[in-house]
Amino acid sequence: MICYLLSHSSGGPATGARRLRLPVAKTIHYAGLAQSMMATPKEINHPKQISRPFLSLLIAAAVAVFILVTIGGTVRVTGSGLGCPDWPLCHGRIIPPFQFNTLVEYTHRLAASLTTPLILMAGAIGWWRYRGYPLITVPLTAAMVLLGVEVVLGGITVLTELPPAIVTVHLATAESIFALLLATLVWYWQAPAKQSQITLQTALNLREWAAWGAASVMVILLSGSYIVGQGAGTVCAGWPFCDGGISPRLSIQWLHMAHRVLAALGGLLALWVGFKAMRSNGASPVIRWLGASVIALAVIQTLVGAANPWTGFSQLARIAHLSLATALWGANVVLLASVWRPQAKAGAGGAGLFSLIADFLALTKPLIIMLLLVTALGGMFLAAQGTPPASTIFFVLFGGSLGAGGANAINHFLDRDIDQSMSRTRVRPIPGQRISPTIALLFGIVLNIIAFAVLATWVNLLSAVLTLCATLFYVFIYTMWLKRTTVQNIVIGGAAGAFPPLVGWAAVTGSLALPAWYLFAIVFFWTPPHFWALSIMIQNDYAKANIPMMPVVRGVPETARQILLHSVILVTLTILFITVQPVGTLYILGAVLLGAYFLYLAWRLFRNPGIPAARRLYLFSLLYLTSLFLLAMLGAVFGI
Repeated sequence: MICYLLSHSSGGPATGARRLRLPVAKTIHYAGLAQSMMATPKEINHPKQISRPFLSLLIAAAVAVFILVTIGGTVRVTGSGLGCPDWPLCHGRIIPPFQFNTLVEYTHRLAASLTTPLILMAGAIGWWRYRGYPLITVPLTAAMVLLGVEVVLGGITVLTELPPAIVTVHLATAESIFALLLATLVWYWQAPAKQSQITLQTALNLREWAAWGAASVMVILLSGSYIVGQGAGTVCAGWPFCDGGISPRLSIQWLHMAHRVLAALGGLLALWVGFKAMRSNGASPVIRWLGASVIALAVIQTLVGAANPWTGFSQLARIAHLSLATALWGANVVLLASVWRPQAKAGAGGAGLFSLIADFLALTKPLIIMLLLVTALGGMFLAAQGTPPASTIFFVLFGGSLGAGGANAINHFLDRDIDQSMSRTRVRPIPGQRISPTIALLFGIVLNIIAFAVLATWVNLLSAVLTLCATLFYVFIYTMWLKRTTVQNIVIGGAAGAFPPLVGWAAVTGSLALPAWYLFAIVFFWTPPHFWALSIMIQNDYAKANIPMMPVVRGVPETARQILLHSVILVTLTILFITVQPVGTLYILGAVLLGAYFLYLAWRLFRNPGIPAARRLYLFSLLYLTSLFLLAMLGAVFGI
C-alpha cells in the first residue's frame, strides 16, 4: 500500500525552490543550555530565519489543543460524554439536537475538527521547509502520530461508553500532543542567548528538575482523571482533609485522598522548580519569567483545588482545576524545552538520538505518507458509505504508513547513486553518510514485514496482499527497471501510487468493486501531471543523474502537452466517478471547480512551458487530490 511513492522516488514533495536546507553533521547531539549559549551561530541546529506564519501556526495549534482539553474537561464535569452517543455524527445528524449535554459534547468534537488540520499543517510545513532540523521534524511527527491515536481513542471512548482507563489515556494523549507542540515552538523560536553566563552544571541541574516537575504534573493530571472516572472526584467534602477527619472513612475516599497527596507533593516540587529557575545564576529573563509562572500557576492551582470542596464541587471550579493543571503542565514543558536545546556540535549524547530518529523518519518520506493516509481514508469511507470502524481506520493507517515508509526506505537504498549525483538529494541520510545503505535496506524490509502482519492480523488478508504488491511493484518494476530505462517510467509506474484507495476499500469490504477501481484510475492519471510538473522544475538534476524523465528526453514543450492530455483524462474520470458511487453534492462541485482550475493551470503550462507555470501546477496538484478525497469522505459521512 504505497501512496504516490513512485512520483517521488528521488525526492519528496518538498523539493521546490522554497524549501530550506541545512546539511546535518554526521554526528549531532543536544547539549544543555550553557553549551548552546556558548556556541557560535553555525553550531546551532536552528533555522537562520524565523517564519512568522509558521510560528503563528505553531502557537495556534498549541492554543487550540489547550482549548480542546478545557472543553473536554467541561464535557467530563457536566456529564456530557454521551451527549452524542454515536461517532463521528451526533444522533446521526450533522447539526445535533439543541440540548445542553449534546451541545457541550458537540462543541468538543467541533473543536477537535478545527484543531486537527492545524496540527497536520504544522507537521506538513515542518517537513516541507525544515526537514534538516530534527527538533522541528521529530516532535511534529510524533504529534501527528499521536493525533491519529487520539482521533481513534475519541471514537472508542464514546462507543465503549466512557471507560475510565480509556478516558485517562485519551487525556494523556492530548496532553502529550500539547507538550510536543510547545517544545517545537520553543526550539523553533528561541535564538541562542549568547550573553547568558549560566554555568553548564547549573543548566544541567535545572534541566533535571524541570523534567521531574513536568513528570509530576502529568502524574497528577492522570490520577485526577482516573479518580473522576471511578466516581471518587467529589467524595471528600472537606479540604485539605476528607470530611474534617485526618483518616477517610470510606475506601473510595482513600482513592480521592491519594490524588490529593500526589497533588501536594507535586505542588511542592513545582514551587522548588520555579524557585530554582528564578535563582539560577546567569539565567536569562525568559527562564526567570518561566520560573515565576510555574510558581504562580502552582499556587493558583492549589487554591482552585481547595475551592472545589469549598464550593460544593461547582462545575466552574472543577473545569478551572483541569484547565490550570494543563497550563501548569505546559509551563513546565516550556521551561524544560528552554533549558534543553539542540546543538550541531559533536560531543554529548541526547542529540544523537533525535538526529537519528529524524534521519530514519526522512527515509520514510513522511509527506508522501500523509497523502497516502488521505487516499486510503477515502477508499475506506466510500466503501463504508459512512464512518468505518475506528479499529479498522487505525490499523489501516498504521499498517499502510509502515508499508509506505518501508518502500520509501528501500527506494533510498536503491537510488543512493542517483541521490549522490543530484544536488537536492545529497543531504539525504544515505548520501550524507549518516545511515548506512544496509541499515536502510533492512529498515525498509522490516517495516514491510510488520505492515503485512498488522494488516493481515487486524484487518484482512486482501488489504495486506495489496500493500505488499504495491511495495513490490514500486521497488522492482518502477525503481529498479522503469525509472532508469524509459521515458514512460512515471506513466506505467503510476500503478504503485494508486494502490491506497484499493487497500482502503478492501479493508472495509474484503473485496474490490468498480468504484474502488475508479479511485485507482484517478490517482493513476493524477500522477503523471503531478510528477512531470515537478520534473520540469528539476530537469537539470535528472539530466546530471542520467535519468530519462520526459523533460530531459523530449523537452519541456512535449512534457507540457502530455500533462494537458493526462489532465483531461484525470478530470473526466473524477466527474464520471459520480455515476458509480454516491458521493454527495460537495464532491460534484469540487470535481467540477477544482478540475476546471487544474485544466486551466495545465493549459497555461502548455501555452507557456517553463518552471513558474510548472511550479503552480505542481503545488496545486497536491491540494487538488487531497481536496477531492476529503470532499468524497464528507459526502460519504454527512451525505452532502
